Amino acid sequence: MPRLFVAIDLPEPIKDQILRLREDDLPPGRWPRREALHLTLHFIGAVPEAVARAYQRALADVDLPAFDLLIQGVGQFPIEARPRVIWAGAQNTAALRTLHEAAGKALESEGFIRERRRYHPHITLMRFKKPLRRGLASRWIQQHLDFCTEPFRVTDFALYNSDLQPSGAVYRKRMVYKLRSTRSDE
Repeated sequence: MPRLFVAIDLPEPIKDQILRLREDDLPPGRWPRREALHLTLHFIGAVPEAVARAYQRALADVDLPAFDLLIQGVGQFPIEARPRVIWAGAQNTAALRTLHEAAGKALESEGFIRERRRYHPHITLMRFKKPLRRGLASRWIQQHLDFCTEPFRVTDFALYNSDLQPSGAVYRKRMVYKLRSTRSDE
């Protein structure tokens, strides 16, 4: 059964800016590979192939304009407890929320049940096998709270397959969905 998620791929210069964060001291953990950096819109999980094809078709109905976005700030999950994930945040714009909502509705039309948690757009920077001791990542997070990339144009989003491997997940775009161009895109 394919394991799926819907996400925005990041331009190479933005990945460069994000990966520079590795240069600073962080507790040992697993950084994603460059090609795995993305901004998740919806995690779907493992579904039968017929359902995957239905989701793939439904997402083609999303008809929205392209928009600008930037990655800013860093943080941790869980927010209050010992972290298991360190992330870079995405600017939570109206356009991003609209894309998240439209993709969610398209998936729901085929039976997908969305998470009830509030959407918190982010790029996972590091995962820890065990939760870190309280405060261990705090200094690094404080140093990078003002992290901000250059703005970039979001012109599409994709449905991804996630294949779990011993070396980490390998992501493959199953289908790319173009957003509408606007005059400033031309």
